[in-house]
Order: sequence, then C-alpha cells, then structure tokens
Amino acid sequence: MRRKKSLTLLLLTSILVSVVFSVINTKNVLAENEARPRLESIIAEGFEGFNGQNYPNGTLITVEYSVKRYVGVDGVKLVGAGSNFTLDINLGLELNFSNSFELRSYYTGTFNLTEHSYFKAYGWIGDVTNGTYEEVDYFAHLGPWHYLFVNENLAPEFDKILNATSTDVSKVFYSPANYTNHTIVIRYKVYGGGENENITLATSVYRDKIANSSITEFDADVSFIKMDWVNETHETYEVYNTTILFTTRTFYFSANNSNGWDTWNNGVITDRLNIYRIDNGFHFESKTVLNEKHTEVNPISFNITSINATEYETFGISYYVVESSENSTEIVPWTLVEALLNTTYIDTDSDGYNSTIRKFNATIGPFNVGNIIYFEAYNIYKGEHYNETTGNLHRIEIYDSTPELYLTPIDGIYTNNHTVTFFYEVELNSGNITEATFDYGDGTPLDILSLESHDTLVHDYPFGVAAFYNYTLFVNNSLGTSNNITHLIYLDFQNPLLDMTSNTNTSRDIVDGLVELRFEYSDDYTGIKFVHIDWGDGIVQNVTDEHYALHYYVESGTYNVTITAQDRAGNNQSVILIYNVVLSTETPTEPTPNSFVSVLITLVAMGIVISSNLKLKKRK
Repeated sequence: MRRKKSLTLLLLTSILVSVVFSVINTKNVLAENEARPRLESIIAEGFEGFNGQNYPNGTLITVEYSVKRYVGVDGVKLVGAGSNFTLDINLGLELNFSNSFELRSYYTGTFNLTEHSYFKAYGWIGDVTNGTYEEVDYFAHLGPWHYLFVNENLAPEFDKILNATSTDVSKVFYSPANYTNHTIVIRYKVYGGGENENITLATSVYRDKIANSSITEFDADVSFIKMDWVNETHETYEVYNTTILFTTRTFYFSANNSNGWDTWNNGVITDRLNIYRIDNGFHFESKTVLNEKHTEVNPISFNITSINATEYETFGISYYVVESSENSTEIVPWTLVEALLNTTYIDTDSDGYNSTIRKFNATIGPFNVGNIIYFEAYNIYKGEHYNETTGNLHRIEIYDSTPELYLTPIDGIYTNNHTVTFFYEVELNSGNITEATFDYGDGTPLDILSLESHDTLVHDYPFGVAAFYNYTLFVNNSLGTSNNITHLIYLDFQNPLLDMTSNTNTSRDIVDGLVELRFEYSDDYTGIKFVHIDWGDGIVQNVTDEHYALHYYVESGTYNVTITAQDRAGNNQSVILIYNVVLSTETPTEPTPNSFVSVLITLVAMGIVISSNLKLKKRK
C-alpha cells in the first residue's frame, strides 16, 4: 500500500515539475515576443517639421518608442554605433518611461548626433537578457537599422544630366542618338566635398550588375569612371561631372565615394540605392500581319518593329500553344523563332530627333481550329534575353476558315404565297468572298457576288402550282474553302377538305343548351396545321386531331358556329352552322323566414333524443 502511495506521489511530482518548466519556458518565449518595441517618432531639435535622416553636427535627437502595456516590460534601450551608441545591451542608452495610454506604454530618450549613426531599440522582461529587438526592414546596402547622418562626409547625390530629357518613368532619361556620337554630361553633388575628393561613376548596360557592385560584387561589365570637380560656387555642396559619348542603346549608372553610394531621395538619405537609366528611346513590339481572325489554313506572320536597336541585335517570336479555351493542355511548348530583318529607315520626330526604325518578320504555324497561341517578341542584346517592351503576352485564337452561312426562310417551311422573300448572311473569319450564288431551286440561279454579304432577295414561283423547291446558297472564299446551305420550301394553293358527318339539328330550337358536332378533314399535300371551332359565344375550341366536339350554351340566343381547318401553307376551309338556343326556365323555391329556425329546432330535438338513448344504455 505504501509502495503504491510512493509511486503516486512520484508521478504527481513529475507532472508538477513538467508544468513548472513549461510555464517558465512559455514565459521566456512570451517575453521575447511581447517585449518587442515599436518606433513611434524621431524628432530633431530645430527641425521638428523635417522628416529626414541628415542633420547638422550636434543636433539633439529625441526618440519615442512604445511597447505592449500589460505584459510586464521592464525597460527599453537603444543599441547601435556612432554618437556614443554601443552594441552591448547592458551599456545601451536606456529610455525613460513616459506614459501609458490604452494598450501601450511609451518610452523616450535623447542623444546628440555627432557622426553618422545607426540604432534600434531593445525591450526586455525580468532579466535584461530576456528580451528582443525591434523589427526593422532589412536592406542589403545598409542593414536592419535606423540611420541618421551628419551633413558632412556624405555620399554623392544625383544632380542632373545635360543633353537628355526626363521621362514619365522615375530615374529614366531619354537621349535620342541614331547611333551617332551623342555627348551627354552626368552631374553629381556632394555636401561638404572638396576639389580633390574622389567621386566614382559606375556604368553598365546591366542594371543588376551595378546593384551587385554596390555590395562589393565587382563585375567586368561595370565601368568605373573618376568624376571631375566642377568649378562652380554653391553654398553647401560641390559638383562633379563626367562627359560620355552615348553610343549604345541604353545604360545604367550610379555614383559613390568613400562615404557610400547614392541613396538620396528628395534631399533625404534613404536605405535604397539609386540606379539611373538613360536610353536612346529603344523600344520593340510585335503585331500580326493580319488584322483579322486567323484560321487553320495559313501560317501566322508577324511584324516586329524596333526603335533605335543596333544592327547586331537579334529579334524573334517566342510562343506556346494550348488545345483550346476550354482545354488548357499545352500542345506546343515554349518555342523561339528568330525573325529576319525586312527593312531599315530613319524617322525624324517633330523636335528634329532621329530614330532608327528596323522591321523584322517571323512566321509560325499553321495550327488547328480552336488552338490558342500565346506569344511575344524577344530581343537578344549583348548576350542577354529581353522580352517585348509592351509587357503582356499576346493571344491568338484559331478560327474555322469555312464561311458561316445564315439563310431564311427556315428549312421545311410551307406557304401559299408564290412571292417569297429570302434573307441571307455570310460571315468570314478571314479572307474574301470569291464566289457566291443563290439557286431558287426552279432553274433560276443568281450570281450574288456583287451584292452585300447580307441582303434580301425576292423571287416569284409559278402561281397556283403546288410544289416544293430546294433553294441553295453557295459561297467560296479566297482561302480556298467553301460552304453551302440548302433549305426546302413547300408551295400549296389548295384549301383543305372539311366535311360535317353529323351534327345537332339546326332546324329546331335547342332547349337544353347542348350542341354536338362530328366532322372529317384532310389535306393531301401539306397536311393539316390546326382545326378550331368558334362557338359564337366567345369560346374558341381547338379540336386539332379530333373529330367530335360538344358544347353547352348557358344563355338563350342565336349563335353562328364556325369550324375552320387550316393547312400548313395557310389555306383555310370553313363551315358555318346557325343555332337558335331557347333555354327552358324553372321557378325557384323562395325560402320562408322561419325555415332556418325550423331546421335548427329539429336538429336540437334530434340531439336531445340521441343523448337520452345514450344515458339509458349506460344504466343498463
């Protein structure tokens, strides 16, 4: 028994220890997450309305952070480098508690900006090592910190380009050249710089390689040019420039000095490297030669137009094909077809600038009806592959080359009019109509090539002759495909047969209101369409496919009964019968005033008798 108690006690102790360690562990994890500070503001004394990063030496900086209010945060410190900051959390600048509002507590602190500096906040719960840093967006060129700079020993800032114009795209300039030597001047400015300072301009036809060079991944495709000091008088900065003969279609550039790369934005140092582009208006795009739908008959031809491309570049069409708009199965994988140069010419715009226009041709296909082709032009320049400047893939659907025909009257129509009006319509997905005839089916074909692709025709068939005719529309097109459509029309001018086999006698009055009819009808050529009886009292009865009908009249009077049979061509045959209805009348019995009372007394008496009988039965 004692052994069982000991085992139970040991088990409970183990569970308790596990729970305690779990709580401690949870507290550590919570502390690291819940103590994270959040930057609220950075205010520079004397620059309260300026939200920037660069200030005069000695400027007093006030920072404010907040943390979650009810998680037990014990303090917030700043760590970093420059302006007496340190990376040691034990020696960091401790912020002072300011106030609490709603769900957050606020801490503030001040320091003097004496040099280029960076910092971030650290909050903790309990022991100072039990904390976490604030989250700062990471940027490869500078790092995950808040940066402040003194207005001296700064990186260069882009000034302007001479002989080039700005575009609607940020950091992109345009300098039309026509591949003759075109001189451009790139200017940078440096705050606190001097005549002998080294400012380096980095240029390349590849943007990414300049970005890589800024983080010391040097590449032979990047050129570094020492910029020249410009003897100009400016109050706060010096100017440096470089003159370049712009002979390529495009290139990228940025600048640096011993203090870093150009990361300025509207007078403020940021954490984003500035890379500028200058081009000569290079652009290329593709269009299909046909401006109409494409069919399965012919291949698809493309025109590729390039503006200010060099003669050493390659252009072509890249594409893939899927089965249809309903079936996205890829039946032709991504394929590249090189285009051939067709023509070259010079185009001069309204400002007098010249551009070199080169046009290329490429052909793919043909493809099957319903296939969907996605394509764009491509360009290979200095070993690099570029997609079409316009961006999105183009789409082509393959349509049927067979002419689509529409013809009325509809097939199998009946008529009793020898003058018939026809309407036809021809639709082509591609090509032109090369042959079109309309045959009325009575030996009088008509050439309608000169008419519109949709029109009305009127034709007279022999009058009074019951017959049927096959009329046909035939169309051929320039793609070599044709189509025809034939409809059947029945002409019938004879009335159907209608006979009364028996009927209620019309020579005597109808006193009971009942009229009965028996009848037969037929049409040997087109057949009966309907048989109706108009009973003359506002009621019309459909008796198609029937041979007997009866009707009750509810009012006396004389009624014209008309039975009509119509065939499918619209011919009618009618029989009219006249009935005189004289209904006999009966004098209705008027209820006496006491009748209702008498009935009620009778019912009550019956109830009393029934109740008495039930009681007698129970006694027995």
